[in-house]
Amino acid sequence: MTAQDKNHKITLYIDTPKPMLPPLYDFKKHNQLESMFVRGTLNYVAVTGHIFVGLTDEKGKEERWGYSANNGDNAPPLKQAIKGTKGYLNSEDDTTFFNEAIVFPVSKEQYMAAKQKVDQERENPGTYTLFGKNCSSVALDILKAAGVPDKDLPKGKMALTPYGVALKKRIMLAQRRCEAVAFKAKNMIKGLFGKAKAPKSDLIDSLYSKPIPVSFFQGTKTARKGEMAQIDINKAISSIALSRSKQK
Repeated sequence: MTAQDKNHKITLYIDTPKPMLPPLYDFKKHNQLESMFVRGTLNYVAVTGHIFVGLTDEKGKEERWGYSANNGDNAPPLKQAIKGTKGYLNSEDDTTFFNEAIVFPVSKEQYMAAKQKVDQERENPGTYTLFGKNCSSVALDILKAAGVPDKDLPKGKMALTPYGVALKKRIMLAQRRCEAVAFKAKNMIKGLFGKAKAPKSDLIDSLYSKPIPVSFFQGTKTARKGEMAQIDINKAISSIALSRSKQK
């Protein structure tokens, strides 16, 4: 399958768990301070984070879906969420915040398979459990239904929480940066020995052919725009290729 065949996207959005936010992160500026507490009680959802997916067709129209234990109301008590409660696959609008993401370029067939899995989960959402069927596991099941390779997804216990998904994204981002550094190093060595350097387009093409990890700061900035603002994957690729130190 060529890159041209992958003209649809599935985006794995990560509302980063608060303990994984960068030091000195300005909660108040990003309107997330209040979400840590609900009526004076610690909001466990803020601690656990949240995962949801976006399905984007060839025209750029996106639908976002997330699995949770609430259907427009407040989350149930922690004890009930651990024991098990009714689950819902909800449409996520522009009020659902995210900080990080992984964009998976996919074919139309993969996109349709993901939509079919979404429909199945909406019809039969099952029972939500905090450490079982939860936002992370359902989002990853949608990606698996679309045929996303296992190597590009967190495995085992890492797949059960937004912590593991965020860690997988950060590892992936580090790998992409290492690829960019290695490419530049090889070109530098070629130059020292008078050999022709590989065009930068080779690196860009290689990065576009794989899942695209989106930095914390680019993701947060995009989410703050609201109105279902979509991630600029060209910017994400450019930041990786340039190895900007400000991107987390």
